[in-house]
Amino acid sequence: MTHLPTIINDLAMILLVAGVTTILFKKINQPLVLGYIVAGFITGPHFNFFPTITDKANVHAWSEIGVIFLLFALGLEFSFYKLKSVGSTAFIATAVEIGGMLAVGYFAGTLLGWNHMDSLFLGGMLSMSSTTIIIKAFDDLKLRAQRFTEIVFGVLIIEDIAGIVMMVLLATMAVASADVSTMELLLSIGRLIFFLVLWFVLGMYLVPSFFKWAKQLMNEETLVVVSIGLCLGMVVLATQLGFSSALGAFIMGSLIAEAPNAEKIEHLVAPIKDLFGAVFFVSVGMMVDPAILLEQALPIFVLVVATIIGKLIFSTGGVLASGQSLNTSVHCGFSLAQIGEFSFIIASLGMSLGVISSFLYPIIVAVSVITTFTTPFCIMAAEPFYQKLLKLLPSQAKSWLDRYTGTTTDDDKDQDWKNLLTGYTMRMLIFITLLAAIALGAEYYLLPYLGNTLKLPYSRLLTAAATFIIMSPILRAVLVNRAGNGDLFSKLWFKKRANHLPLMFLVFGKLLVASASLYFIFHTLLKLHGFLACVSILLATYFISSSDWLMSEYLRIESRFLVNLNEKHMRKHRESTPSDSRTWFDEDLQLVYYDLQKDSSIIGKTLRSLGFRESYGCNVLQLLGSNRTVDMPGGEQIVEKGDKLLLIGTASQLQVFDAAVRQRSLGLERCDLPQSLREFMLDNHQNKPEQQFLSLAITIDKHSPILGTSLKAADLRNKWSCLVVGLERGAFTITNPHVSLVFEENDLLWVLGKQKMMNTLIREEIL
Repeated sequence: MTHLPTIINDLAMILLVAGVTTILFKKINQPLVLGYIVAGFITGPHFNFFPTITDKANVHAWSEIGVIFLLFALGLEFSFYKLKSVGSTAFIATAVEIGGMLAVGYFAGTLLGWNHMDSLFLGGMLSMSSTTIIIKAFDDLKLRAQRFTEIVFGVLIIEDIAGIVMMVLLATMAVASADVSTMELLLSIGRLIFFLVLWFVLGMYLVPSFFKWAKQLMNEETLVVVSIGLCLGMVVLATQLGFSSALGAFIMGSLIAEAPNAEKIEHLVAPIKDLFGAVFFVSVGMMVDPAILLEQALPIFVLVVATIIGKLIFSTGGVLASGQSLNTSVHCGFSLAQIGEFSFIIASLGMSLGVISSFLYPIIVAVSVITTFTTPFCIMAAEPFYQKLLKLLPSQAKSWLDRYTGTTTDDDKDQDWKNLLTGYTMRMLIFITLLAAIALGAEYYLLPYLGNTLKLPYSRLLTAAATFIIMSPILRAVLVNRAGNGDLFSKLWFKKRANHLPLMFLVFGKLLVASASLYFIFHTLLKLHGFLACVSILLATYFISSSDWLMSEYLRIESRFLVNLNEKHMRKHRESTPSDSRTWFDEDLQLVYYDLQKDSSIIGKTLRSLGFRESYGCNVLQLLGSNRTVDMPGGEQIVEKGDKLLLIGTASQLQVFDAAVRQRSLGLERCDLPQSLREFMLDNHQNKPEQQFLSLAITIDKHSPILGTSLKAADLRNKWSCLVVGLERGAFTITNPHVSLVFEENDLLWVLGKQKMMNTLIREEIL
């Protein structure tokens, strides 16, 4: 008789039993996860009326693969735009809920006499709600259209991310034992943030770009092979760096999610995820020991009560703290009162690390099963509980809640500062991470490698040169004027003098980062000291900050990154927008006229010396004088007495310009309120044909004369008699693009001009 490997026998038994149980559970309208757990119990070692799995090691390995694919699929469903769109409500609610349930779980475990690590992992397990169970309950109760369900799904998105981070921290604490110090924990968090940012930036730049490039070369077969290969490769890398395999799988899934064919990949990977996921949940059921459940009946009851009551209190309180109404908060809190699949994954992590007791796994499974059945009843009880609570609350408490949830504490000033600091922090975090990664790679990999092949000082010179070249585009972005958001920086600068000092601190922080990076190159790598090092740093800073080529290289990199990050969302938005709707920049751009006063300080100055574009981001579209009309004036054009200036820019850019006009006493007086480009073009049609402004879209193909050149070098103002007002790259749009932006093939360029522009474009066969 031919020998059949044990794993095939076991797999056949697992899948056959799982198939039968899931069909039965589908018939009685229960979650399939429970069917898998029952199948695991039936085929496990604690059920003697059925053949038992013999090769537990292989099943355990398959279940680990199941966790990898579950997290990979979770990453494929994830979207960075979705994370951005959930708003502060989901972040605040999740922070309160997870923080509260971590404390509840830890203290419950301590009261039950469990050790420190059991209690810590218990807190992590109790803090995670079940997406699968909640979605099913909402569908069964036909609640998906309710307002509160959007908040619940937002909380679940943040919970998934928090769960990944929690697994990394729990694994760190488990490996370091219970004696881990606060400093070690902070270093672990910093290390995690460093690698997350690095993987996010490099992955977002490379992975979607690769799938775009190879789209025509890959069929369904190669798409699956490449995607799973990237997933497992990231798992190996994350594991070698000391992180969990789940983290690597989730990160690669979230990066592939931004690829143009992400939906197809998700569809192709789904059956594989379902297969290995089923094995994982079956392995969960195999851990269930009825003897332990009977022995631990009291702890199970205590944890079920703690889970439901704790989730009701902290989830409701978190949503309420975010500013939502009491009604919405109660419905959200009652919807999140269960634990599920992520709790099993955390329990599996603890078991694989050997840091939690064996009895904890079946207890968590029992708590999950019970709270799964109670979830629909909790959701249905939300409205009666809310009505009862309204009757019990004193009128003063209800008035306070109405005031708290009905107002916002952010005024315009605080919101401007919040937006500026958020953008500044995110950009600097990315820049510092990239610069640190380059420095570490140079010192610990490139320098030793070159040191073995070249003699000193050539190895150091070559390492320093390579490091300087790679760092330069990033340093050019760090040294760009203001704090990374010119409009907000200028708006706050001109709003009041009290803003000057904190804004200068932000600029100083950028200079400090750039100086530290250059110090590493000249001092650490080249071993320069004292005066020579300082002079080298100053000269390098001047060279980098004044280089248009470096700025164009950085903008090329940044635009590719932003296209990859936003393209999928923008494409969906475009597909959902009627084809006859207005052009995207019709409302983004505004125009306004300014009269030049007789004593204006700018009379006799060139537009280049005034620096309206460099300082405020807006362009002078037209100069109107008593004896002249200058369309799209160049930088050498002189402002004359009696001129009227027509400026074009975004709403925020024109607000900043107006504030600067008042504070700097430029002698300009606004004629009227700004009007949108759409309104301006409608009014413009009343003019004579030769005086009308025209807006055109020009596709840059491989034969275009401006392909590969920057906006500044192309000099379209003089060559084509037009002003560039917008650019589309893929589905990503840029308003008033930077002069250093380099044109790429298939860019769509939006320009403004008059009949002269049209004649030029037709003559040169651009149109």
